[in-house]
Amino acid sequence: MKNHFMSPLKRAMSRIFGFDAELEAEANAKIAALDKSLAIIEFDTKGNILSANENFLKVMGYSPDEIKGKHHSLFVERAYARSSEYRDFWARLARGKSSSGEFKRIGKNGIDVWIQATYNPVYSPRGEVTKVVKFATDITQDKNKSLDTSGQIDAINRSQAVIEFDLKGIILRANENFLTAMGYSEKEVVGQHHSMFVEPEMKQSGEYRAFWESLARGEYQSAIYKRLAKGGREIWISASYNPIFDDNGKPFKVVKFASDVTEQKMRNADFAGQIQAIGKSQAVIEFELDGTIRTANENFLNTVGYSLEEVQGKHHSMFAPSAVKNSREYKEFWKSLAVGEFFSGEFERVGKGGRQIWIQASYNPIFDLNGKPFKVVKYASDITEQKLKNVDYEGQIEAIGKSQAVIEFNMDGTIRHANDNFLNAMGYSLTEVKGRHHSMFVGPDYKNSAEYKVFWEKLNRGEFESAEFLRFAKGGREVWIQASYNPICDTNGKPFKVVKYATDITAKKRAVAKISECLVSLSKGDLSASLTEKLDDEFESVRKALNSTIERLNELVVDINRTATSVSNAAREIKMGTSDLSDRTESQASSLEETAASMQEMMATVQQNDETSQSAVKQASDATKKAERGGTVVVEAVNSMAEIEASSKQISDIIGVINEIAFQTNLLALNAAVEAARAGEQGRGFAVVAGEVRNLAQRSAKASVEIKNLINASVNKVKDGTQLVRESGENLVEIVDAIRSVSSMIDDMSTATQEQSQGIGEINRAITEMDNMTQQNAGLAEEATAASENMLVEAENLQELVRFFKTRSA
Repeated sequence: MKNHFMSPLKRAMSRIFGFDAELEAEANAKIAALDKSLAIIEFDTKGNILSANENFLKVMGYSPDEIKGKHHSLFVERAYARSSEYRDFWARLARGKSSSGEFKRIGKNGIDVWIQATYNPVYSPRGEVTKVVKFATDITQDKNKSLDTSGQIDAINRSQAVIEFDLKGIILRANENFLTAMGYSEKEVVGQHHSMFVEPEMKQSGEYRAFWESLARGEYQSAIYKRLAKGGREIWISASYNPIFDDNGKPFKVVKFASDVTEQKMRNADFAGQIQAIGKSQAVIEFELDGTIRTANENFLNTVGYSLEEVQGKHHSMFAPSAVKNSREYKEFWKSLAVGEFFSGEFERVGKGGRQIWIQASYNPIFDLNGKPFKVVKYASDITEQKLKNVDYEGQIEAIGKSQAVIEFNMDGTIRHANDNFLNAMGYSLTEVKGRHHSMFVGPDYKNSAEYKVFWEKLNRGEFESAEFLRFAKGGREVWIQASYNPICDTNGKPFKVVKYATDITAKKRAVAKISECLVSLSKGDLSASLTEKLDDEFESVRKALNSTIERLNELVVDINRTATSVSNAAREIKMGTSDLSDRTESQASSLEETAASMQEMMATVQQNDETSQSAVKQASDATKKAERGGTVVVEAVNSMAEIEASSKQISDIIGVINEIAFQTNLLALNAAVEAARAGEQGRGFAVVAGEVRNLAQRSAKASVEIKNLINASVNKVKDGTQLVRESGENLVEIVDAIRSVSSMIDDMSTATQEQSQGIGEINRAITEMDNMTQQNAGLAEEATAASENMLVEAENLQELVRFFKTRSA
């Protein structure tokens, strides 16, 4: 069967490498290595199975006779096999379109199998599709490992948006997914610039120009971008811009994948391309037959943390743990590879710095023309993270199994397995329970109840259950458990078994029941109850503490009863004493009220006298001020009189001068008249004037005499007035002195009255305070009487309450 499907591979390799014998031998060796490491199956163009290698048969669980001649639909679900999508799938393969990706397939007995596979049409020399070869890897446990880049690119082209540009950004072509996403037809975009999808600000920016300059230099770009679809609708895409290079290594166009995809679409579908795809998706390293490293790809170097220069020429043992590389098995391992034996599995390896690494790997000897191995190619996947998770999960499950009772059930409730903790708790052996139903551990009533049926229906729906459960061990013994029933789901999320984790809490439940029984008796007042039966170690201290508490409570109740009786008697005596005190206090309060009233009347009289004295003092003060002002006026009048007298004397002197002037004028006028008479007729006018002057002088003299007489009379009267004013001033001084004396006496009397008022006020306040205190004493006496009555009632109530308890002393 191997040779049957190897021939087209050889033809494909021959077309790639020519007919050089050495190259053909190496290609044959690599194909043989693929046969050992991959699951391979051949179909005709209609999907009928022609052959399959051992790896494929092992993965799917079939023998060659069970599948040969059958249709590929044997491995898919019925609904998918009847779909137009499935028919299109085979139609595309028949037209020469390969397909690759992750596929869910159905193995023997309906087992779900996930594979990473490529379906590769094989052409005749005339270019016709003659058959389909499928290369697959079982990824049921780790289905995210990819072995075929060509299939991935095809899948991307079907499911994602793809567009091509020249180095200036002019659109060359776009697939349907891209056109649908952007809302354009192909005619609307081809020949346009990429800038039609960006915002105007971005289009004019230096950043945008630098973006295309970078792509034109062959630099890869990948990020999340904001783009504009038809009508200005915003679109955010996760895209990679991939410059495509010609044979001279010069970029000539850019392919954009609108997703986080960085691999270019493989155009060569032959097996050389498949081997290259494996190298891109997996860690690959080549060794000499003695284990010396020839080369390693970037994936492998990234996995172990070394550069190529650090590993090339060194031995594989640099990656092996010390215990492995010094072992006999390790030496035998390389001896077996040197003679052409294939190895695959999970291996522990050591990366740079001693870092632990777990890989899923195959070691594939490569044979020369003579069938002699000349190197070893290793394909590996890093499974460190998954391995560590599995170890962690296994450790946790093992720890749980050591500390708890664990039992597993099928979804119908039949027992699959139980650990020793569970079997010891229930008193059974594994053979006694395996294959039987869970209902063997429950009571008959619960077993036949709708509730029990619902319990298993919920578990079958994948619903978790956790609680305390009553179960029955061997011989009908009651067992209480704290348990959780945990549905376990397969890769499709469907429950396929139930794992129960349980802890035996029977002793705890029994202890709680005993303690509860004792507490119920205690709640009914029975202090004679106690826990005599020894409990589980966890509750023994609680039992002793409860018994001690009951004993102490019994003593307290007895003491309280005794004390309540004493309090009751004392309360009666206090009540009698406080009642007598209340009567005497009320009498004293009445007397103080009368005294306070008398003092209030006296206080009012004294305050009135004080007010009268204050008024007299004020009036005397006003009289004093007025008398003092009168004395001041008298002094001013005397001074004015003296000034008038002095002025009168000055006026008299002036009038004497005027009188003298008038006499001289009269004499001159007389002389003038004599001279005028002598002059005759010429002096007549002058004589007349002289006569008038003489008359005026006489009149002035007469008037001055009268004025002088009046002034002399005024001076005499002023002298008399001055004398009277002086006497009035002296009298006013005496009056002022007398008023001051009276005012002083009135002031002294007012001060004494105020002091008397203050004294009476203080006495009155003291009496008032005494009255208040007496009133308070009376109130307190009443309160004390009421309190003693209440205390008597409470003491009697306390005695009544204590009688509720049944004590040992009773």
